[in-house]
Amino acid sequence: DISYFLLNISSDVFLVLFHFTGGKVAFSAALTFNTEYVQAGPSELNLVFRNIITNVGNAYSSNTGFFTAPVKGIYFFRFTVADILSSRTMYTALYRNQQRIMLLGEYDMDHHVSYLVGGVTLQLEAGDWVNLRLPGNQRLYNDESNHCIFSGFLLFTL
Repeated sequence: DISYFLLNISSDVFLVLFHFTGGKVAFSAALTFNTEYVQAGPSELNLVFRNIITNVGNAYSSNTGFFTAPVKGIYFFRFTVADILSSRTMYTALYRNQQRIMLLGEYDMDHHVSYLVGGVTLQLEAGDWVNLRLPGNQRLYNDESNHCIFSGFLLFTL
């Protein structure tokens, strides 16, 4: 699989960049604001947060939506996603490698912007990746206010 191959190459590049940044790793990225709705088809959709706010250490890829750990350590991740719900549910899942770590959901009938906020501390090996996915038949709303943001940072190395 080409994405696995690219992630392996990328982890080597990230390790070099990690040393050049003095061991600092932190990112925040938002969905692009030129699309109001992001819609998943019948299967889940990998969320790619293309609007980089900060990316110290370059461990987050705005091309793939994956954060790749440059070193073994304890990392913290946080995300906020939104939708304008009208008797709908909204779900978002956070994955480490191929393992789903959390699935959060919200139901609202009031036709206003509703938010899901999640956070988790993970122990990662160098080369492990973390990403957000939108389950099948779900959607998110975003605009220039950056309602949907994915962030993470290295707490300490192991």
